[in-house]
Amino acid sequence: MRNILTVLKKEFARFFKDRRMVMSIFLPGIMIFLVYTLMGTVMSEANKPDENYKYTTYIEHMPQDEVLSTALKLTLDFKEYDSVDNAKRAVADGELDLVIIFPFDFEESIGSESTPNVSVYYNMANDNSANGFSIVCGILEAFKKPSFTVNNGESGNLAEDRATVGKILSMIMPMLMFSLLASGCIAFAPESIAGEKERGTLSTVLITPIKRWQLAFGKIISLACFATLSGLSSFIGLILSLPKFMNGIVTGDTIMYYSVGDYFMLFALIISVVLVIISAFSIVSAFAKTVKEANSLIAPLMVVIILMGLFSMFTATPALGLYAIPLLGSALAFSSIMTFTISPLGFVLSIISNLAVAALLIVLLSFMFKSERIMFNK
Repeated sequence: MRNILTVLKKEFARFFKDRRMVMSIFLPGIMIFLVYTLMGTVMSEANKPDENYKYTTYIEHMPQDEVLSTALKLTLDFKEYDSVDNAKRAVADGELDLVIIFPFDFEESIGSESTPNVSVYYNMANDNSANGFSIVCGILEAFKKPSFTVNNGESGNLAEDRATVGKILSMIMPMLMFSLLASGCIAFAPESIAGEKERGTLSTVLITPIKRWQLAFGKIISLACFATLSGLSSFIGLILSLPKFMNGIVTGDTIMYYSVGDYFMLFALIISVVLVIISAFSIVSAFAKTVKEANSLIAPLMVVIILMGLFSMFTATPALGLYAIPLLGSALAFSSIMTFTISPLGFVLSIISNLAVAALLIVLLSFMFKSERIMFNK
């Protein structure tokens, strides 16, 4: 135990004496918060129509109905063109927002056996044109006066707010969390082993009487602490930015939907996932000769890890046995916690499978530390 603590002290001392390494813990969370908040604000403002803007429109055969024509005049700014084709060309070029063509006998056709057709042309690549199309369609729908309505204009959605939010979070959080944790691990693992090999300091540690499994365990635990802090920093930044990024669908009250037990399970899953990822990255780092080579070899592993998180989006009701698959089970458990449907047995299986794999990887790393061919590049 004393040897493991010695390794931990060495790693912590090396880490906290390097300001760049310390900043690598908090900087991702700050950057994620700033970037996602800015993206959400920009997208929200870009999609918000200007209430005072009148959409430039060419209308063929303006209807005589006073209600409809008044509604159109309040919303649209009419433009004259010598032909419909030229007006359409102006819409395509972004010089005009809309072209609306009413049938010549529009009023007479309403209520008759033949259904009149109103053609509305717009430019999807132009925000004003797309917004104008939506508004005009709303006006025309109101004028149609159908013989029946659906839900009388109400939503009809009986799901609770927390269930709706949970469903949204369950689709995006596992993949994002796996990406953030893997990014945190890759920031520390290559430097800790491949970096020491490259600098020649690892050979000094290996000639000490410390047992190899103790060295491997100490390395993994210290790196897991750093990666967990980095992942939690990124997670907090992500949660704080969601209200802006999701444009009001997720609010600041979302945090109150989940209990202390839910957060404890999330934290336990994060730690177990970090142990697996950091152990796998450490083995790659031990195998590599330089930090650059380690980063190159770790890149394919990162893709696999992110895909594990992505898979949970397409698994609505996972079988219990899937929770026993390392990493994949954690992604499913993460998703189930978000939707308040987590199975206690599934949660336990996901934790145990991760810890078992992490233990095997630590044993493998200890054997690699015993190999002079691997450690000293012979």
